[in-house]
Amino acid sequence: MCQKSTLKTKFLLGNEAIAAGALKGGVRFAASYPGTPSSEILPAFFSLAKEFNVEVEGGWMINEKVAFEAALAASWSHVDAMVSMKQVGLNVAADSLMSAAYTGTEAGFLVISVDDPGPYSSQTEQDSRFFAMFAKVPAFDPSSPQDAYTLVQEALDLSRKFKIPVLVRPVLRVAHSRESVGIEAPENSSPAPKFNKRPGVWTATPKFRYQLHKELNEKIEAISQLYNQEIEEQLSKIKSHRIFIASGALYNYLLDLGIEEILRIKMPFPLDASLLGSIVESFREVWVIEETYPVIELQIPDRRRVKGRLSGHVPKEGEITLQKLKEIIDPAERRVQVHFEDKKPRLCPGCGHRPVFYAMRKTFPKGIFPGDIGCYTLGTNIGAVDTFVCMGSSISMGLSLALLLNKEKEQPVVCTIGDSTFLHAGIPPLIEAVEKNAPMVVAILDNRTTAMTGGQPVAQTDLEALVKGCGVKKVEKVFAYDFEKVCKSLKDCWRYSYQNRTPSVLLCQCPCVVFGPKKSFGTPPEVIEEKCTNCGICYKIFECPAISEKDGKVVIDTILCTGCGVCRKVCPVNAIQ
Repeated sequence: MCQKSTLKTKFLLGNEAIAAGALKGGVRFAASYPGTPSSEILPAFFSLAKEFNVEVEGGWMINEKVAFEAALAASWSHVDAMVSMKQVGLNVAADSLMSAAYTGTEAGFLVISVDDPGPYSSQTEQDSRFFAMFAKVPAFDPSSPQDAYTLVQEALDLSRKFKIPVLVRPVLRVAHSRESVGIEAPENSSPAPKFNKRPGVWTATPKFRYQLHKELNEKIEAISQLYNQEIEEQLSKIKSHRIFIASGALYNYLLDLGIEEILRIKMPFPLDASLLGSIVESFREVWVIEETYPVIELQIPDRRRVKGRLSGHVPKEGEITLQKLKEIIDPAERRVQVHFEDKKPRLCPGCGHRPVFYAMRKTFPKGIFPGDIGCYTLGTNIGAVDTFVCMGSSISMGLSLALLLNKEKEQPVVCTIGDSTFLHAGIPPLIEAVEKNAPMVVAILDNRTTAMTGGQPVAQTDLEALVKGCGVKKVEKVFAYDFEKVCKSLKDCWRYSYQNRTPSVLLCQCPCVVFGPKKSFGTPPEVIEEKCTNCGICYKIFECPAISEKDGKVVIDTILCTGCGVCRKVCPVNAIQ
């Protein structure tokens, strides 16, 4: 017997509201790979499921592609499913998304991609709604946590009705804002999973894909008409010569500015082109306000009266804040720019990555250091990261650099990658580096967590055995705080790699100082003032946040200091003891 639905109010993040809406809507399988600003969705989903005594499956996966395909298979098994990620994570799952649009689903299937206009914690500020256009799947654009809770359920209904994946794309300001959200208890029963074989659909070869594409186009055409009546009802209330077409968080910003002539688009793709054309014909001035790319704007057939990103009235990059929106609509609102000191992010006090980065720089002053995405990106501050593009790129770029730069002379190449990122996307390029005989050192910084996105768990795999399974012959392990051993192992690994024309791997092990088990190193070191020359190596190059300069002297903040003691090895005049 189903439990009676009860309404309760919770003060939720947008991401938590998405989880609550998905659970209420019927999702019983959820998968994800962590990435700010999407990381809170999955743990909130499982926490709410436990609170409401609802049985669910899924969890953290090794990357977004695996998470997507696991959730898709659940939807093929008549189980409503959800996969969540950030916008660059959708790049990793793009191949699966394109194919899933053709094959369709059996139950509801939500693809939650949280965008990062700005960007604040990403390598791009791309717009996931473009992926929806590219793949030909519907996209919803929530404007607030409460709206996200509602739209997720609406998206699930649409997915079930048309048997199609549906994208929900909140931006950072929706995902990480809080609101009192009215939520209903989900039913604690769900349909039994069953997998029906569908040759020509789940196993569609190119011959069948043509027909599936035709069916997909028919679905999209039908979906584009769904909200016409709702849009026309909004239009009937606008009595002005101008109109603002808006979606997502920017809809609320327009309301905050006191603007009333707004057409709110909750599903930016697909839209009825003929309806959009008639809207433009009905108003003398048409603004399109959306983030980050011109998705709605591009669907308007005649844009001669339209003011938006394509016309240059709305900036083509960067987050549209409330103040910036004011300035866009009324240039007289422009303020004098105030510049604040931009304090760069740094590795935490006592982080085990820091001594490895400094050892690399000290051991190989002319080395090339390809880096990767995660905490170890911050090695650029220490001068030990020369490149980073996306997950796993450190090894891919490193193998190319190693081959090209070590033909006629010796050029050390040492790349860094975290344990989670290695499992996510580092294994294929490592195999390729072995296959291509690339002389390089791969330093895997193993802190046993996905730290930068909030300390999510990492698969507890034997990295040494995994690396050897990739074909690597020389694997060394070091405790990251053993500075002298790290320096020696780096030299040994490089010498082996250069002489044998093959990659070697250095496993630098150290639990995360924030999310790992707490380790006591003892009393913080002290600075011997008469020895200190204030060379700045400890606080400028080694860049320990617990060490600073005051009145020409080096001081150690005993509150921040973890007592790891690596600064003693770093100081060239032995002034730290």
